Amino acid sequence: MDRIGFLGFVLLLRDISRLDRYSTRQIDQRPDVTDDYGRSPLLSTKYGRAHGQTLQKYIYQWSRPCVIGLDCPHGRDPDDCDATDNNSAAHLCPDSVAPHDIRRSSITHALRQDAPVTAVSDRSDVSPDVLEKHYNQMSAEEKMEKRREFFENI
Repeated sequence: MDRIGFLGFVLLLRDISRLDRYSTRQIDQRPDVTDDYGRSPLLSTKYGRAHGQTLQKYIYQWSRPCVIGLDCPHGRDPDDCDATDNNSAAHLCPDSVAPHDIRRSSITHALRQDAPVTAVSDRSDVSPDVLEKHYNQMSAEEKMEKRREFFENI
């Protein structure tokens, strides 16, 4: 698994039981709000659904290696690093992950799990051609093996 994929799993699955308790209001942290359509958003603030920029800031913030318990791969001291001065500077860390990297990894993961390209394309709101050209991170060998498995099962 590549680094981006690993960090994506760390960010999304690190503490699933805590997320489950948060989403079912077992701990008193999740604001009881609904969006404009009466839905209860999974990630919310006291004002409603979390804004994309808020989520982007959190992804940069929590994908820094020093924040998730790893050593800095650049040998920086977290006390002296510009990327740890405040959470708004987290994107300055060379190893922080952009939300787009998580999107790309999520799409590749779905394809590796044999989800149909059309389903992944529709869910991700990206055309199959663009998905294949820009989002699918599978190697040529992986793609070949997926094709072989498909045709062996026919």
